[in-house]
Amino acid sequence: MPALPDNPDALPLRSVWSFLEAHGLAEEATAIRTSTDQLGSYTSTLKRGKVTDLLTNKNLLDEFVSEKWPNGATEPGKRLIQRYLSIHQRFLSGSPEEDETEEEDLDETRFAYETNLRDYLASNLHLIEEGLEPWASPDRPAVEFPVDDRGRRIDILAKDRDGTPVVIELKVSKGHERTIGQALYYRGRIKELFSTERVRIILVAGAISPELRTATADLSDVDLFDYRLSMTLTRIE
Repeated sequence: MPALPDNPDALPLRSVWSFLEAHGLAEEATAIRTSTDQLGSYTSTLKRGKVTDLLTNKNLLDEFVSEKWPNGATEPGKRLIQRYLSIHQRFLSGSPEEDETEEEDLDETRFAYETNLRDYLASNLHLIEEGLEPWASPDRPAVEFPVDDRGRRIDILAKDRDGTPVVIELKVSKGHERTIGQALYYRGRIKELFSTERVRIILVAGAISPELRTATADLSDVDLFDYRLSMTLTRIE
């Protein structure tokens, strides 16, 4: 099967190598470019994750975006940046989120759907539960709420009608049991950040797997939801 073309909006690897070399990072650039590391089916996307992490740590990301990657300054581009950082972190932790067997750009499409679902639910939290509201924080957004300095982010942080924090995690594909480990980490971090004893978890997936049901059966304050999409067409006169 021929290789599928790169997403034209993705971080441009050809431009980044020369950029890194120009900033005294030739050795790091070569190490990433020649690496054979994989995370599931991720190869070039993992390279982008490594590059994004390096640029971030060297305080060069904004300069690279300004000079070489205009899409990185858009909202979709910012979401891609967080995606790259998340994939790199999963690689470092040795815990891929799920079995990745699809082609990379198909996974990017799935991520776009997941982002759309997240943004829609963030504006319509009552569809999950009456009284849910986005978590109000002066320095952190409720959507893609950052929980640590490694780039990990909660899809949506909300609060219920009693004021209890609610971690909401989304999966467009089938919900896997590994998802609960990630959500439990987020719950622990929110307890630490806000010095609270109780934090709820809501997992929303295209289908709830039997493994995920079993993994959450004995856990308190964990709710599972699956969703169905519908489409409405309107003729333009």
